[in-house]
Amino acid sequence: MKYLKLFFALSVILFTSCAIDDPIKARNSTVSRLYKQGTVKIALANSFVQNKSKMWEAAVLAQEKINREQLCHAKLEIIKYDDGGSQISGTKTAYEIASHNDICAVIGHGYSDISMPCSLIYQYYGILTFNYISTVHGLTEKNNPFIFSNMPNDNDYGEAIANLCGKNKYKSVLIYYLENTSGTSLSNAFELNCNNYGIDVVNRESFDLSTTAKAIDTSVKRWKNNFVFDAVFIAGRMPIIQDIITIMRENGVDCPIVGADPFDDPLLTENLDSSENGRIFAFSNFNVSTKNIKFRDFYVSFTQKYGYEPDQEALQVYDALLVLAKAIALADTPVPSRVAEILHSRLWFEAAGPYSFWPNGAIRGRELTVKVFNNGKFEEF
Repeated sequence: MKYLKLFFALSVILFTSCAIDDPIKARNSTVSRLYKQGTVKIALANSFVQNKSKMWEAAVLAQEKINREQLCHAKLEIIKYDDGGSQISGTKTAYEIASHNDICAVIGHGYSDISMPCSLIYQYYGILTFNYISTVHGLTEKNNPFIFSNMPNDNDYGEAIANLCGKNKYKSVLIYYLENTSGTSLSNAFELNCNNYGIDVVNRESFDLSTTAKAIDTSVKRWKNNFVFDAVFIAGRMPIIQDIITIMRENGVDCPIVGADPFDDPLLTENLDSSENGRIFAFSNFNVSTKNIKFRDFYVSFTQKYGYEPDQEALQVYDALLVLAKAIALADTPVPSRVAEILHSRLWFEAAGPYSFWPNGAIRGRELTVKVFNNGKFEEF
């Protein structure tokens, strides 16, 4: 009898120890207890210092709406984390977020080369991850049950951009891309789709964030002297996109330029003049001309609150928070696995909707908008 009691006691200790050491069980327990006390915590991670988007303002706007209209059964609290804009600082931030068991979900990160490694950290620690802006398709191809993305991926962009080039009768193009996770993946997708539309890629060249204006100038001169092309595809980020365009035009490379969502940035349009009208194309899921009533409500509310217009990242974060809050309410728990089931089970119609999720968490049903620069802004083409 004595040994039976000892065995039972040891079993309880072992079970308790395992439960404590299991990061997913520990998080589920903590977020459930916090939810019953009336609070849900969601982390928001981005390179806030480097990335001048308006996502934080949109997050505050969404938080106010959720709490005011009681869209979730508990008060939503968002916690801001700056990931530093690099893989090293980004993964450090991810571990910091993961160390807080009271956080049930994270919305982030702004750059694909940070999102990729961080998604694995969040998976291990059982945090639901909502990718709001990264386009790399590999993010949702790692058998991660906790990841969702409301952003079209680079395969979607590559096909759409190649399709536009075909419609515009571009027979040959040149690719200039940022040599990181996102830039490489996007340029690969574009090049593969060019083959489907009979478009010849005459040259493909990369740059990085340390590439100087002199080096870009050397590349542009080489293009002009050695290749014949109807358009240039640029995969990168601001502000280096602006530098490339400026140097191209200074060297007399006056052909059309095409790019993805990083082009749809006020920092770019502010530095373009009317000579670029009809010559620069962007693809985005941010369309101010949409008839979506929920987008109009978001746009008006944001503009009235802050005195300036929202951008794509603002829309994406606003939408992500609303969807997460409603999924938590429907699940009646912030436990990530339960919230994931709800996210998979419904069509979501919000400011950036309608859309649903594939089994791997990738978005489906989202249409990209073709835009062309005209008189100081990008407008629907």
